[in-house]
Amino acid sequence: MNASKEDEKLSTSVFKVRTDVSSEDVLVNASEILASASIMANEQAFGSTGSRRLQIFGLAQLIENAQLLVDDALDKLSPTAATH
Repeated sequence: MNASKEDEKLSTSVFKVRTDVSSEDVLVNASEILASASIMANEQAFGSTGSRRLQIFGLAQLIENAQLLVDDALDKLSPTAATH
């Protein structure tokens, strides 16, 4: 997905991925972020009770699903270099 110059002007995002970063590096970074988010969500869930606990475990599952997608993309991009 390439954003046009007009789209870039309208963007409200504070952060932007540098154009010189490889797809593999982007995916590795995303994998590391998801791993951290997963740990934080699970720790919060284990420290909670009732419906809040279930909600946080649900969030942890969504994070895990995203992690699996990123890991699969990394495996397809560079099967021998994938480390996770």
